Amino acid sequence: METYIHELDTIDIQILRILQDNSRLTTKELAQKIHLSVTPTYERQRRLERMGYIKGYVAVLDANKMERGFMVFCNVSMKQINKQIANNFCVTVGTWNEVTECYNISGDGDYLLKVCVSSMQKYQQFILDKLGDFPYISQVRSFFVMDTLKLTYGFPM
Repeated sequence: METYIHELDTIDIQILRILQDNSRLTTKELAQKIHLSVTPTYERQRRLERMGYIKGYVAVLDANKMERGFMVFCNVSMKQINKQIANNFCVTVGTWNEVTECYNISGDGDYLLKVCVSSMQKYQQFILDKLGDFPYISQVRSFFVMDTLKLTYGFPM
């Protein structure tokens, strides 16, 4: 079901804003912040989940502590592309733990992968053992992240 931001009132937007900052709040804590009682707050949050505004709740982990702090954006160009090749690539990428995000892009390249590993050697191993084994790839360009200047998980509201 497609939804649109104009379906939301100011309280819904407050709920989304607050949960983006801290999704661990109890319903009671959330209710206090938006000045509603617990039951309507609970019902609004569940409705926002059903409508697809809230897709899930996650813990944000420290990549360095998880030995995944070596980050590379990998621009992949295909020799040829069709529906079957695209679907196969999508399924294959879904099995690679090193890839934390994958986007089908326009312009220079066909896919942009965010790869998080522990070292340059692990990235080389990923390129040789996994990405290099996928047929139809014509070019891989790697962009190594030296520092993260801005990282947001939510949207300004």
